[in-house]
Amino acid sequence: MLRLLSAVSLLLALALPALVGGQCAGQAPPADSTSLAPPYAFARPDAVFRLPNRLREISGLTLLDDGHLGAVEDERDRLYVIDLETGHVVRNEEFYKNGDYEGVERVDGRVFVLRSDGTLFEIEDWQADEYDATEHETPLGRANDTEGLAYDAANNRLLIACKESPGRGLDGVKAIYAFDLATNTLGADPVYTIPTARFTAEAGSDHPVNDKIRGIARPVWDLSGFKPSALALHPLTGHLYVLSSVRQAVVVLDPADGRVLDVWPLPEQPYEQPEGLAFLPDGDLFISTEGRGERAALIRLNYRPQDGTAN
Repeated sequence: MLRLLSAVSLLLALALPALVGGQCAGQAPPADSTSLAPPYAFARPDAVFRLPNRLREISGLTLLDDGHLGAVEDERDRLYVIDLETGHVVRNEEFYKNGDYEGVERVDGRVFVLRSDGTLFEIEDWQADEYDATEHETPLGRANDTEGLAYDAANNRLLIACKESPGRGLDGVKAIYAFDLATNTLGADPVYTIPTARFTAEAGSDHPVNDKIRGIARPVWDLSGFKPSALALHPLTGHLYVLSSVRQAVVVLDPADGRVLDVWPLPEQPYEQPEGLAFLPDGDLFISTEGRGERAALIRLNYRPQDGTAN
């Protein structure tokens, strides 16, 4: 404890002079960075559905069919089926036992659910009267805090995002691993790594003092605030969207090489704690957010690639 207090005191001592003037190192985006105009009006959602209390801690979202989304929440072992036109829950079904479930993704008729310790649960047919889930263990664990789950059809794999530790020997990044659906195995190395410095530079400032401390502490601690909570591949552009629940923002990656194309900050409202992400085939986007002082929300954003504004 004394070491921690000493480290914090040192950081504050280093940060105070920097507050007088000058920009903290690492706050400018790389010169070769790419910028995309957001095709969604994040500040003007096309619909906001408030969800029932049982989904207050909604944590994952996927498209099940033309009219329904699937969702999971942090504490209960249930797959919730939501009418995407009304936001009403039309079915909820037990699939295993209670746990910290963070991601959900449909693969054809199957549905995979991700637990925060890296374990996957496979529901063979989400339309069946009852669910009998198969458990798939992975080398990932609680320290990784796995939250994001996406289906990469072109490579027949699931993408798993780590909210916390990216893995041994990796610093200054957040990691995304791949689960091969042909062999039911997880690759030893991440397929994508996202620099937290790029996120910090472009996600916007929550407080000038925090920004200075983040820049000074970055070699030792990850204070970027980048906490991947969901991810999904855009059906039309192929870009990989990664949602951050803390310092609410969307990071857009080029799936070919993992290059960060842009970072789009989200307004505080109605994105209190964004945890789920799902696309419709036409590019329309759904984001789910946990409830903070009110009910959780399901937010619909129509795809408008010509708008070029998120304001």
